This record gives sequence, C-alpha cells and structure tokens, in this order.
Amino acid sequence: MTTILLTGLPRSGTSLVCACLNTAQDVVALVEPMSIPPHGDIQRGVSDVLDFAERTRARLLATGVAPSAVADGVIPDNTAEEARADGRLRAGRIQVIDVRISKPLSPEFRLFIKHPGLFTALASPLSAVLPLYAVVRHPLAALASWRTVDMPIQNGHWPVAERFAPDLSRRLAAIDDPLERQAALIGWIFRVYRTLPRDRVLTYESIIADPGAALTPLLGRSTALHHPIRRFDWRRRYVGVDLARLAIALTSVVDDVEPFYPNFRRELADQGGRA
Repeated sequence: MTTILLTGLPRSGTSLVCACLNTAQDVVALVEPMSIPPHGDIQRGVSDVLDFAERTRARLLATGVAPSAVADGVIPDNTAEEARADGRLRAGRIQVIDVRISKPLSPEFRLFIKHPGLFTALASPLSAVLPLYAVVRHPLAALASWRTVDMPIQNGHWPVAERFAPDLSRRLAAIDDPLERQAALIGWIFRVYRTLPRDRVLTYESIIADPGAALTPLLGRSTALHHPIRRFDWRRRYVGVDLARLAIALTSVVDDVEPFYPNFRRELADQGGRA
C-alpha cells in the first residue's frame, strides 16, 4: 500500500498536481478531504492524518467512494475562481463531498492526500511516517496571486497552519502591514520546506513545463498524464497588482527562497526590488 501526502505554498498548483495525478491508472488524489482537527495538538494531528488515510484507503477499496473538495461536481485543478479582468477579488469555489472514483483500483493503489496548511504545519513529524511532497512556486508569482483572492492569505494569514504552529501565529499577529505579513508567511513556509529532502520539493514551473516528468517521483514510474495544462504570463494575469512593491517586500526572504530559486535576488531587483 502507498499513501503519499502533498502540501505546498498556497496558490502553487497543488490542486493542479492532483488533477494530473488523477489521470493516471491505479491512482487517487484527493483535494483537502479532511475535516481539520480543532485541537491544534501536533502529535494528535499526525494520528488524525494516519487514521484518515487508513480509513479512506479501506473505503475506496470497498466502495469506490471518498471525500474530496470539488468544484462543479468534480475534483478541481484550481480552488479559486478565474482571474478577473475588473480586478475584483476571486472567491474560493470548492466544497467537500463524497466523490465516486470510477476506475479500477488494486490493493496497492497510490492514494494522494493534499492539505497544504495542515501538512505544512505538521511537516516534520508527518514526513517521518509517510512520504510528504511539497510544491513551491516563484514567490513573486505566488504573492501576486495571493493579492487577488478572497481568502485569508490575501491578508497574510493561513489559519489552518497557524492552528498547529502557534509561534507562526504569534509572529504574524505582531505584524501590522498585510504585505509584510504575507512576506513573513512565505519565508516561514520556505524554511519548513528546506527541512525536507530536496527531491521531495517540486516547483510549479517544472510541473507546468512537463507534468509527466515532474511528477514521476510521486508515481514511481514514468507515465503520460492527460490533464490539460493552461499556461499564462503571470505578470499580466493579476490585474492591479503592484509587482515592484511586492518585490521590495520579498527582499526580506531571499535567503529562504534561493535554495529553490537560485536567481531570486536578481529577479527581484529586475522587478524593482532592491536586496
């Protein structure tokens, strides 16, 4: 049996990864299917994840049904509305329901469970008991997306992660400016992912370029993935976002990001930031 956990920077394409994985045989990828435990206890949280994974595998094999977030009745490749030409904030568009998986599954099928906030906060203990992969995206592109969505990250908060990482919650609460708070959150996320084996951290950019090759480590084999990939110029996609101002804010996290994006300092400077 193989159960693999998936986390990632908010707005980094983790739902797209699930959509791609779901086109492979003997694979099920669920988008944020768990009810988040309210207790905030790390060890209990790990146990909750393991129990959920075991129960979900058994239920899929017995009935072909499992919970997942869906949009318009299907597991989505994006949990937010499309970018708006008028610059209005994009709302989330998902709900968690039971979905039926119609393809055949062997007892050894690969189950992927995606929960970015929860699994990032629990990354250290979770990665000791189950394979955990993270997805990152160029922080300037990710932050530009954050500024356009009607979600807590638009204000520099990640409630699920903060529930299990009280030090992060206190640090963010002490920062008055939302943009500075967003930059601090990005720095914290990248520091968490730096503790993972480097081959367990995938970039959005590599996934967009060649999803089959980028996701081979997750599947354990090379396979064709048939989900359509939409490519766009993010510098033009996010209407009304001041990229130069974002670049300046992100200079505070250069050292955390450059292990994954070696040219990050120069790219910020090119966009108007000065590190």
